[in-house]
Amino acid sequence: MDEIDLAIIEKLTNEARTSFRKIAKDLGLSPDTVINRYTALLKNGVIRGSTVVIGPDKIGYRAMVAFTIDIAPSHIFAKDTIPVDSQLILEKIIKMRNIIIATKTFGDHDLLAIGVARDFEDLINLKNEITKIPGVENLQISFWVEKMEICAKYFIV
Repeated sequence: MDEIDLAIIEKLTNEARTSFRKIAKDLGLSPDTVINRYTALLKNGVIRGSTVVIGPDKIGYRAMVAFTIDIAPSHIFAKDTIPVDSQLILEKIIKMRNIIIATKTFGDHDLLAIGVARDFEDLINLKNEITKIPGVENLQISFWVEKMEICAKYFIV
């Protein structure tokens, strides 16, 4: 990647629907050059596609929620059942309809999940759904109600 690739990425990051012709004009390049570079960025996995970003408040979600999740140590479950696999728990959480992002973490907790809730009842239902997953030992909730934004400007996370 060079400065031209970075400039193309910057233009598309700010507005994914910007035409190749406009990018070419802004950068002083030919449209074919921009198209070829874009194609190479796609082929190499630098650009993975474009997506629609939804304003959660515009579709009825009033709060963003962060769940910090602790997984029970595997040795506790190993006696009677299959040991806990944090990856399986993570996969179940990320498939939940209100979850935006979930990841393994290092530190005080094993997993972090960020989601949205329409109201307090929706929040409690989501919390209960997570705590029912076998292997989830503890869950803490933080939420915010103002300026609900997750900015995946450069990365799909």
